[in-house]
Amino acid sequence: MVTLRQAAGTNRLTCQKNGRMVETGLQKCYHLTCLLEVCMRGLIAILSMLAFSLACFLPGIGSLTALASDEDNPGLRENLLPAQQGDAKAQLFVAYLYETGQGVKQNYAKAAQWYGKAARQGNPEAQTQLGDMYRQGKGVPQNYVLAYMWLDLASQQGSRQARELKKNVSSRMTAGQKDEAKKLLKNWKAKK
Repeated sequence: MVTLRQAAGTNRLTCQKNGRMVETGLQKCYHLTCLLEVCMRGLIAILSMLAFSLACFLPGIGSLTALASDEDNPGLRENLLPAQQGDAKAQLFVAYLYETGQGVKQNYAKAAQWYGKAARQGNPEAQTQLGDMYRQGKGVPQNYVLAYMWLDLASQQGSRQARELKKNVSSRMTAGQKDEAKKLLKNWKAKK
């Protein structure tokens, strides 16, 4: 054990290891304690990384890269709880992070899930994005009926982008698909 002791009646420090003096003088003692502090911090960091790495191999945790990148994103950390509590704007932001891969591992399926939560609350941006994901089959199976439905809901709220995308989807749909989409629209209600 290394200790610092001040000599009685002086400003001199002595460094002792197991009761035996190893260094004298303020500068030498300071360097020794700094060295020990750096070594301890390094050891703690290594042990923390080891514990984290082991935890990632436990069932249900997921991959090391996905977990680390998601936890490191301050935008995700700040918005995840409000999103989980039903805040549509936070859900939209979390979805955007996953769709674009900004600070998190890009995951279209998670993006679609979060867009879906906000879209079901009537958020036109989320409805547009979710409709576009269904149109392209990004993160969800390609489905022109659902794409049309979400894009129509968003265009009813004034989204020009949704209106343009809806025209694109409509040109690829059969008459039966359009009828099915219109039935879904007739029965749809926002869950706020």
